[in-house]
Amino acid sequence: MTAHLNPLPGQVSVRAPERERLASLIRTEQGRSSELRVAADGLRRQVAGFQKTRGQGTTGPSAELATMRQRMGLVAAEGPGLVVTLDDSSQRQPPSGNLNDLVIHSQDVQAVANGLWAAGAEALAVNGQRVVPTSAILCVGNTLLINGTVHSPPFRFTAIGAGLHDAFTGDALVARFADDADRFKLGFKVEDKERLTVPAYTGTSKVRFARAG
Repeated sequence: MTAHLNPLPGQVSVRAPERERLASLIRTEQGRSSELRVAADGLRRQVAGFQKTRGQGTTGPSAELATMRQRMGLVAAEGPGLVVTLDDSSQRQPPSGNLNDLVIHSQDVQAVANGLWAAGAEALAVNGQRVVPTSAILCVGNTLLINGTVHSPPFRFTAIGAGLHDAFTGDALVARFADDADRFKLGFKVEDKERLTVPAYTGTSKVRFARAG
C-alpha cells in the first residue's frame, strides 16, 4: 500500500471518473495486487513451515513466526492511532458545476491510505476490513471493493501508530484532498484516539491462477 496513484485528488479534472481512467486504475491495481499476492504467499509458506516445526515438538523460531503473522495482518492490533472518515459532500450543487466533485473517488481513498502508511501506521483497516499486502481497494461506481466486500460512504479508516496526526495531515496528497474537501464540502474528519483496535485479516492469502483450456 505504499505506491501512489498518478491522479492527484486535488485536481478537479483528475477526480472526475472516466471509463479510461477506471480501466487504467483496475489494470494498475490488478498488477500490483498480483505481485503482492505472490510475496504474501511466500510469507504464508514460511509461517506454515514454522507452525509445522513447532507442531513436531521442536523449539521453533517463535519470534520469527510472530513477526510473520503480524506482517501478514493475521493477528489483531491495538494501540493509539487515528480515525479518518471520508464522506460525500453535503452540497447539492458544486461550484464547478460537475456533480462528480461531490463524491468520494477511489483516488481519494488511496491518498488517505497511502498517507497513513507514510505517516508510520503499523496496522490499517477500512470500514472494519484489515488492509494487508494482498488487499485490493477498487472503485466501482460510488462503492468500494475491499477484500471482496462492498462498502459505500462514509469510509472509516482506523490506523494504529503513535504520533501519526502531523505526518498524515502534512502529506502532500492528503493536503490536496483536504483542500478539495473544503472547497466541495466533502466529509473529511481526522480524530486522534488513545486506544484503537484493528481486527485481524480473515480472508484468503492464497494465489490463484487461471489456466488456458
